[in-house]
Amino acid sequence: MADGLKMVLAMAVFFGLMYLYALAPDIIEKWKAKKLQKGKLQKEENRKIEKLELQKKRDQVSQVIDDRREKIREHLKWLEDINEKIKKRANAQHENLL
Repeated sequence: MADGLKMVLAMAVFFGLMYLYALAPDIIEKWKAKKLQKGKLQKEENRKIEKLELQKKRDQVSQVIDDRREKIREHLKWLEDINEKIKKRANAQHENLL
């Protein structure tokens, strides 16, 4: 009786393993698909983060350029004012000489 039970148990294990062997490619394929999907999602997420960081850098550079442009405008305005004062002074001296 014990030998028959062992034989039935061995056959059940054997058929179970055959069943798993038959399904293994499908299971492995699903695991690979999930892994690829996770990888793709991770790449997309990393790309979004990278895009945000690049946009921040572009915004910072743009802000620096705008600040510098404004300083140059202010400096040119100051130079124009100085030039006007010099011209007025020169005209006033020229009129005093006449």
